Amino acid sequence: MATFIYEAYNKNNRIVHGEYEATSTEEVVQYLNKHYLTPLSVKQGRAPGLSKKVLSFDLFDSISTVDIVFLVRNLSTTIKAGLSIVESLDILIQDTKKKLLKSVLQGVQAMIKNGQTLSAGFEAYRESFPPIFIGMIKAGEVSGQLDKTLAELARYLSKEYSLRGKVKTALTYPIILLVAATFVVVLMLVFVLPRLTRSFLQSGVELPWITKAFLFVSQVLTWSFTVDLIALAGLIWFFAYFRTTKTGKKFFFSVASHTPVARDLVKKVALVRFARTFGNLVGSGLSVIDSLTLSAESINNVHYSAAIEAVIQDVQNGIPVSEALGKYKELFPTLLINLIIVGERTGSLEEILKTFADFYEEEVDNTLKELTAVLEPVLLLFMGLLIGALAISIILPIYQLVGHFV
Repeated sequence: MATFIYEAYNKNNRIVHGEYEATSTEEVVQYLNKHYLTPLSVKQGRAPGLSKKVLSFDLFDSISTVDIVFLVRNLSTTIKAGLSIVESLDILIQDTKKKLLKSVLQGVQAMIKNGQTLSAGFEAYRESFPPIFIGMIKAGEVSGQLDKTLAELARYLSKEYSLRGKVKTALTYPIILLVAATFVVVLMLVFVLPRLTRSFLQSGVELPWITKAFLFVSQVLTWSFTVDLIALAGLIWFFAYFRTTKTGKKFFFSVASHTPVARDLVKKVALVRFARTFGNLVGSGLSVIDSLTLSAESINNVHYSAAIEAVIQDVQNGIPVSEALGKYKELFPTLLINLIIVGERTGSLEEILKTFADFYEEEVDNTLKELTAVLEPVLLLFMGLLIGALAISIILPIYQLVGHFV
């Protein structure tokens, strides 16, 4: 047994460090993963004290999709050029500027030098990478075509990043409208309405019910700005945390599934991800069961993930994928099922799924345009009604005040 010093990320994205007695570096990595820690470095020895490097580490550093795409592309290029994996990683370590990514690559390189595979090295840092990333690397190692598999993975990640970008871009303008409307209303409730209402009350004018309603909201907001800030921070934290939980995901997907235009968008995005992920994994050489398992993890939709997990059980019992998917016609359209039947018969499942994904991505573009076309007038109408009601709550007492003196 030897003593190892480790540095790792915890669940809160903070650096922790400590010592652990083990027989090898791999055993320490397994221990850290078991305790939901992402290893940054593992070295043999005994720590003399607190590491100053920990204190200066950037807590907001993270590995983005763009970082992963560049990593995969460069790794594919260098391996294809004839360099070993260790040499390829050494070049990437020198080129990368992000401290977290550099530490991850150094950790992967150390594990490869100790006899581990590239997929095993990245699996030690699976919290930082999507499930398909490790799955396709495993498939590339088994097939002996790691460079081609990495190139295909880069194309997949680029398309997935593009899909996310389209959704975010389409929703940016409606969100800006909503935030602007909220800011204007809060500004009027906090600074304008209380001063005017004070004058109305001093003059003895009976306030209309709409003014009283807005005045009550104003009093709640202005009672304590400290409490307002704490409540706002608490709501933001709860929303960010709740949407990552299983219950939260089910809630938001349930809401989206009952909203007319959003329902179609959520379904089409899930189908694009499923078809593209499943197609790439099957094409890379993974078994159908492993491909479906990773697809369920990557699809980021609780309803589809649950359906795919049930399909996996059917496939393990000898039922074809197309027949198993056919049990969930509300999630998987007849077109996709028929295409999979053809792919299973002809052995061209990968190409058919990718073609379907490209076709449905165009449908996502059209649905996004429809969603934007619906959201913008609805939000403008909502803003107009809200600000109009607030204006009426101010104008009515002014008319009563003028009539009182006349």
